[in-house]
Formats: sequence, C-alpha cells, structure tokens
Amino acid sequence: MRTAFQIFLTLMLRTVINVSCSTLNDVSNLYTTLLQNYNSEVRPGDNQFLPTNVNVTFNLVAIQEFDEVDGKFAVIGFFEVTWVDSRMAWNPLDYNYTYTMLFSQDIVWKPTLLSINPFSKIDQLGKDFMTVRYYHNGFAYWSPGEILSSSCSVDVTYFPFDQQTCFITLMSWGTWPNEILLQSPLTNFKMGFYSEHGTWQISSTSAVDSTSNGMSVINLSVTMERRPAFFVVNIVLPVMFLMALNCCVFILPPESGERVSYSITVLLAIAVFMTLTGDNLPKTSKPMSLLSYFLMSDLVFSAIICLITMLGLRLHFKDDNHMVPSYLKRLVFCCKCLSNKKPKNDVRPFSTDEKIQQFSGINRKDNIATDRDVSWRDVSKALDTILLWISIGGLVISIISFFIILKKLV
Repeated sequence: MRTAFQIFLTLMLRTVINVSCSTLNDVSNLYTTLLQNYNSEVRPGDNQFLPTNVNVTFNLVAIQEFDEVDGKFAVIGFFEVTWVDSRMAWNPLDYNYTYTMLFSQDIVWKPTLLSINPFSKIDQLGKDFMTVRYYHNGFAYWSPGEILSSSCSVDVTYFPFDQQTCFITLMSWGTWPNEILLQSPLTNFKMGFYSEHGTWQISSTSAVDSTSNGMSVINLSVTMERRPAFFVVNIVLPVMFLMALNCCVFILPPESGERVSYSITVLLAIAVFMTLTGDNLPKTSKPMSLLSYFLMSDLVFSAIICLITMLGLRLHFKDDNHMVPSYLKRLVFCCKCLSNKKPKNDVRPFSTDEKIQQFSGINRKDNIATDRDVSWRDVSKALDTILLWISIGGLVISIISFFIILKKLV
C-alpha cells in the first residue's frame, strides 16, 4: 500500500514540474513562430469588414496640476487597453505550457490612441520601452502610463466653494468606427492607485464611449470639489475682520488725528486682498466670482466710511460761531436720551416731589437741546454713534447675504 502511494506521489510531482518548466528554447521558438509573416501595420481581425473592438479602462493615480488661471488640467494615470489578435494565438502544450508572451510595442500592432483636447501638443499614448502581453488565446493586454493634460473650462462663480468638471477625449487616430471601435467596459475610473490631492477632492468620474462625427471616442470626465479651508482662512475671514475694524473708526477719538489714516489703511488692505483673489482666478469677465463682487462691495463700503470720516472731522472741528440747525439738535437730544436711558428693572416708588423734579429736568434738557449750547462736537459725537451701529448692521447684513446666496446657488 505504501509503495503504491509513493508511485502516485512521484507521478504527481513530475506532472507539476512538467507544467511549469517552459524553457528558454521553447519561448524563443514561440517568439519566432508568432512573428513569422506578422505584419504590424494590419489591424487584427479575420474578417476585415468587421471592426476591431478595443477596450479601454483608465486608472487614475494622481491629479498633477489644475491651473484655474490658464485652464490647464493634468493627471497621472495608466490605461488598460485590451483586444484580441487571432494571429498571436498558440497551443501552450506545443511549447511546454507557455501561456503568455511579452513583445515590444513597436513590433506588434496596437491602437494609435491620443487625446484630441490637449493643453499644449498632440502626442500618442505609449513610450518606446512599454510592452504588450499576449495570452495563448490571442488576448492582448497593453498598459501605457501617461501624464495627460487637457484644456479645461473653469467656472469660478462660487469660488472658493466651487466644483469643476474637466474632460479628456481619447480617439484612435486615422481610423473610422468601422475599423477600430473603442469601448469602455467600465462607466468610471479605477481608483485603486489614487493619491489624494491637497486642494481638490474628486466627487465623481465617468468614462463613456461614443461614435460622433465619424470618430470612435471615449470621453473621460473628472468632477472635483475644492477644499475651501485654505482660502476661507487666508482670504474670506481676514476680509471680514478688516471690515469689522473699519467700523471701529467711529470709536477712535477725533482729537487723536488718526481717523483718516486708519480708514485709508484698512481700505488699502482690502484692495490688497482683492489683488490676491484676482491672482487665483481666470482673467475673464464671464463668469465672475461672487467673492470678487463681495470684495468689491467691501471696498466701496470702506471708501464710503473714509468719506464719512472726513466729513465727520470737518463737523467736529467746525467753528461754534456757526449755529447748529434745529434738526441736528434734535438728533443730539435723541442720542443723549438713548445713552442715558435707565434699565427697565430699575423700578421703585417715589414721591410727588421727585416727579416734579424729574419733569423739570426733562424740560431743562429740552431747552438745552434747542438753545445754542449744543456744539458741533456734540453733533459729531452723535453722528459717530449712529454711523457705528449703521456700519455694523451693514457689515452683518452683507456677510449673511453673501453666504445665503452662495449656499442657495451651490
């Protein structure tokens, strides 16, 4: 029994060894046989009236570059291109179980694939060192790696919360759809080798084959969403803080002599941020970024504050010999009443004498507000209070409106 088992085991081991022992001689003979009378200029297909089906799948490795100003989109990846060539089929048993062979891409037929919407120049896929792998049934596998660049139309309306879609269109150069038919077995990219980008996050990809204008093409598209944190921290928030500082010019005492220089400094700072934003956007008028409109409104807002500051200083240092108009006196009186208003919870009983004193005090204040004791400095102080609250309200409304409009449109 043991002897029979040993014989059986020996036969199995010999079989396994024979299956995997194709020699250099076997591979050389197969190489010579396959290339004998092989013409790499003739496309595969026993029936040349039928098109050669070429399957193309794209593996995205990384986003190399996306320049919004120039509209350049570049990705790193490699293709998986397959087809069937009956001329490269063989019986593996005749060559000691040789199932696959590698050939340089220059000595065998391969489809001439290229991008028809490149950014700079048209160049076909594949380098000289790349190879094509054939299987014993004639199945061919070609995997060219490339840095693909294309022209991309950029829409920065919602910058920095924008979403961009870029396209890369592949075609087989110089052939008709009835000769070479490109097909995409998958509807999207393979992302197994993808490395995340710091600025852009891929939301979706697609690969669609089509036949249009007498060409068989594959449209590759990438939809990306910008990571807005960098631009929010470095542009949006600083501008909001500058606007808040701009409102504080009405708190600065007029006697300090720094009001005008302070407001102009903030105005120039906002102009600098407008320049920084413009450097990151395309030089086009359509479409315009909502952030550009927001910065422009801030610039106008700051310019108006500068003008009001100058007029306020002129009133503050105006000669008291000029009589204050009655409507300005009423304005000063209203501001004093609001600033001297007692809290609502300050309730206590008081006598009739106190009521008489209170009403007489009000009458005295009324008289003060209507006589010549109201100075231009009082008017300037009252206007500063009113303009401070108006500017703060305008700031809050503009910021809330910007984000509401942005959220609705996005």
